[in-house]
Amino acid sequence: MNTRSDTLPLSAAGTTWRDPKRYAWPLVPLWILTPVLSIYLAIVTGQAAWYWLTVVLTYFVFPILDLDVLIGRDTRNPPEGAVPRLEADRYYTWLLYLTVPCHYIALFAGAWAVGTQQMSVLSYIGVAWSCGLMNGFAIATAHELGHKKSSTERWMAKLSLATGFYGQYMIDHNRGHHRDVATPEDSGSARFGEGFWEFMILRQVPHSDFVRPWQLEKERLARKGKGPWTLQNEFLQPALISLAVYSLITWMYGWVVVPYLLGGAFITYLFLALADYIEHYGLLRDKLPNGRYAHVRPEHSWNTDHVASNIIFWNVQRHSDHHAWPTRRYQSLRSFRNLPQMPTGYPGMFGIALFWPLWKWIMVPRVLAIHGHDLTKMNVHPGRREALMRQYHRPVAAPVAETAEASEHRPQGHVVAASAGLAPRYQCPGCGYVYDEARGDTQQGFLPGTPWARVPSVWQCPDCAVRDKADFFRVDRP
Repeated sequence: MNTRSDTLPLSAAGTTWRDPKRYAWPLVPLWILTPVLSIYLAIVTGQAAWYWLTVVLTYFVFPILDLDVLIGRDTRNPPEGAVPRLEADRYYTWLLYLTVPCHYIALFAGAWAVGTQQMSVLSYIGVAWSCGLMNGFAIATAHELGHKKSSTERWMAKLSLATGFYGQYMIDHNRGHHRDVATPEDSGSARFGEGFWEFMILRQVPHSDFVRPWQLEKERLARKGKGPWTLQNEFLQPALISLAVYSLITWMYGWVVVPYLLGGAFITYLFLALADYIEHYGLLRDKLPNGRYAHVRPEHSWNTDHVASNIIFWNVQRHSDHHAWPTRRYQSLRSFRNLPQMPTGYPGMFGIALFWPLWKWIMVPRVLAIHGHDLTKMNVHPGRREALMRQYHRPVAAPVAETAEASEHRPQGHVVAASAGLAPRYQCPGCGYVYDEARGDTQQGFLPGTPWARVPSVWQCPDCAVRDKADFFRVDRP
């Protein structure tokens, strides 16, 4: 089995450790341009089969590469002493920036092909599906950029998402999904006993893609004294970019590209629905006596360390670490022992999820095993709970996941009593975001001078969305 787990001692972390995947990450922008290559090969060779190259690579070649007998898995982690240097290395950020225009190149290349080349319906579908997949991978690019604090990175995320007309994704993902993940309240967390198509059509698309992000933006703007119909609405901003881009493409190549654009947008939404479905299936956070849910931990997400697919997904398959510490950058995400583990990477899991009998055969035993066959510890489909309890509920001892508390890279703050004459500051214990009463947070709708007491009790950290207001602690001024 090709699984790498060696690591350097912590004493060597700050000086000798080097990222073993450092020169693999440039493959991502090249991967995004695969549809361009396939169109070129189809035209110069006259072989229309090349239009399907991207689809074949995604759903067949990458699952094969993820097999343990080939590239397999890598469970090595960067030593914590090396993480500050690793995350400060702009090389990794510039690779993300470089990838954003590649998504647009692929989008326009596909439009050019279907708008100017004579091709069969089958070839047209191949081009639309291939470029739609790259719109889907734009979600992975935006996911990494949109979790960061700088306005540049967040705007690059919006631009990336606009290729698939899916700009509202970051609103729901950051402020909705991360807040509610692995609970019955989250429309982006699949329940045990729920098939993919049911999940996508009844919950994920209507609520996660439209209702929740619109409501979240409406609430944020209301705190600023504004209605939702404003250019400050982050739901509308990328939608207008998409509308402009799609209108330009239609003007350039005619109505023949409309099915291509609509098909690509559908593939984008399907892509995200599949990712949401597999990432938290059946997992549940405990509900505390005070009515709140326990903090998100690594065991609340399905993880996979398969190298080949992790590269093209910006390491998001190390999803357990991402949800526990969302602002951690892709190059420093970690793997932990005894976490819920998927049998293969996302490309293979996407194919499995589409077929309910296959999904049940592969995933139901895994979900039951990590919960010790105790369905009371699982996020179960409410309409099928009784039947599922009769069929599967056989409680036994379950494995304990590695907590990672000792290695958590968290900011430090000094808790103090009130200081006369100085506006208080409150810090998120998870990511280090600071709310300063003197400055407020106008992006969140809190004007300068807004006291901490007037911040809603249900408000969560705007950077990580993992910690609630109740978790913040008061910190001394620098």
